[in-house]
Amino acid sequence: MKNYGDYTLFKGTALNCGKAISGLSKRDIGLIGIKADGGYIYFKAKSKDNQKIIAFFDEICYTYQIIGESGFFRRLRLFFKRKGLVAGVLIVAILFGLINSRLNDIKISGLKTVEYSAVEEILLAQGIKKGVSTRKIDKKHLEYLITSSIDGVAFASIRVSGMTLFINIYEELPPPDIVDMTDDVPLLAKKDGIVTHVIVFSGTPLVKPGDPVVAGETLVAPVENSGGVPVGVRAVGEVFAKVYYSGNAVFLENQVVLSRTGKTKTLTEVEIFGLPIGKKPSPPFALYDEETRTQYSAGPAPIKTVTRKYYELTASIVKRSFLQEFESLIKRAEANAKSKIPDGAVILDGWYRIKENADGNGGRLVEYYYEAEERIS
Repeated sequence: MKNYGDYTLFKGTALNCGKAISGLSKRDIGLIGIKADGGYIYFKAKSKDNQKIIAFFDEICYTYQIIGESGFFRRLRLFFKRKGLVAGVLIVAILFGLINSRLNDIKISGLKTVEYSAVEEILLAQGIKKGVSTRKIDKKHLEYLITSSIDGVAFASIRVSGMTLFINIYEELPPPDIVDMTDDVPLLAKKDGIVTHVIVFSGTPLVKPGDPVVAGETLVAPVENSGGVPVGVRAVGEVFAKVYYSGNAVFLENQVVLSRTGKTKTLTEVEIFGLPIGKKPSPPFALYDEETRTQYSAGPAPIKTVTRKYYELTASIVKRSFLQEFESLIKRAEANAKSKIPDGAVILDGWYRIKENADGNGGRLVEYYYEAEERIS
C-alpha cells in the first residue's frame, strides 16, 4: 500500500549535497524543510518516493541515512499493530465516514454585483450548511439553481474538496449601450488559453470546452442560420478559459557584494542665483556610496550649498547557498507570477520547477506557474 500521507526524514552529508538535491528535483521528487546543520543536510519527502530516492542515492554513491518517519497514516498503522486489524479497519471507516464526509466550510468567490445573501438563500433552501453530509450535495443541480434563480449570473462552478464547498460565481457582463447587431463583427480571443465555458448571445460558436485557443483567434463567428440561410450578425458572447501565468527568481552561486572600505571624502558645491561657483567636483572614488545634504541661506543673494559625502566601496565575490535561499526563491517567483494575474480571475492551481545551469555557469532558475480561469473574450 502506498502511504501518500506519510513522510520520511533523511539525513545526508553536506559533501555532494547539491548534486543530490538537484538530482531529486529533476526527477520531480518534492522535498520539504531542507536545512543544513553541522556538516549535514536534512529534508523530508513523501514516503511513496522512498524507493526512487534510495535508488538515486545508491546510483551516485551518496552517504545518507533515514532517521525517522511521520504522518497520520503511519500513526494509524502503529495503532493497528497494537490493537489489531479488525479494530483498525472499523476505526478508519468511522473516522473517515464521520469527518471527511461532513461539510465544514463554504467559500464563495467571484461576487461583484450579486449579493452574497442571494447565494446563501439557495444553499439554505437546499439544506446545505455546515455539518451536512458532502455526499448529499448535488453539484450540478446546485449550479443550475444558482444560474437560473439569480439575475446577473452567467454560470456557476461548484466543487467539493475534502470538507469544503467551493462556489465560483461568474457574473454576466452588462449589455452594451448601443451596438449595431447587424454589423458582422466576430468575437475574438484576447489571450491564449484552454476554453472552459462558452456563452453565446448571437453568432455561431467555433470553439467548445477543452479547445486550446490563441490570442486573436475567432471564438464566435458573426453569422447565424435563419431558415437555412446564413445571415450576418454581430457575434456577442462570453468565453472563459484556463490561462497560465509564470514568474521566476534567479539564483547565482557567486554574487558580487559591495562593502565600504572605511575611506570617505566630503565635497561641497555652491550656487548663487542658480549659477555654480567654481568647477563642479568629481567623485573621488571609482566605486562609492553617496550621502547628500542641501542647505539654503537667505540674504542679499540666495545661496545654495550642496554637501556630498562619499564612501569608498570595494567589490568582492560571495558564494551563496541554494539550500539556504530555496524557500525565499520560491516565494519571490510565486509573487512575480501572481502579480500578473488580473482581477476577477480564479486561481485553480500553482506549482514550481527548477532549471539547472540557467546561466551556463551553474546558476539556477526557479520558475512558478499559476493556472487561472478568466474571461478571454
